[in-house]
Amino acid sequence: MDYTPDGWIPNHTTPAVDPSLKTDLNDIKLDSEIHKEYIDAVIEKLKTVYDPEISVDIYNLGLVYDIKITESRYVFILMSLTSAWCPVADSLPVEIQQKIESIPGLKCKVKITMYPQWTRDMINSDYRDLLGL
Repeated sequence: MDYTPDGWIPNHTTPAVDPSLKTDLNDIKLDSEIHKEYIDAVIEKLKTVYDPEISVDIYNLGLVYDIKITESRYVFILMSLTSAWCPVADSLPVEIQQKIESIPGLKCKVKITMYPQWTRDMINSDYRDLLGL
């Protein structure tokens, strides 16, 4: 731990996620019919997962880059983090998986990418206005 006059803060010299991590969902085959059937429910679940530092859900923050649902009812989510040093880099994907898998019949896998890097411009414009950004 690093110590400051105000107390201690975690040592953030090592990123939680490789900042150059680049991946996509190009190897996942989307099933259009099943995707249409479940996408609204999946998005609603994603809107219940909040970034701990910015009081906005990950979907409206623009952290979700892609969603694919396959014939076998697997939901693949490609997302980013606000920073490679995000303190919930390990727990956020688990929370997403649990919420998506609470929809009967679905399984979920979450992939993290840091490319393109998330910026404030990716926040839903209504929320950006509310945040004064």
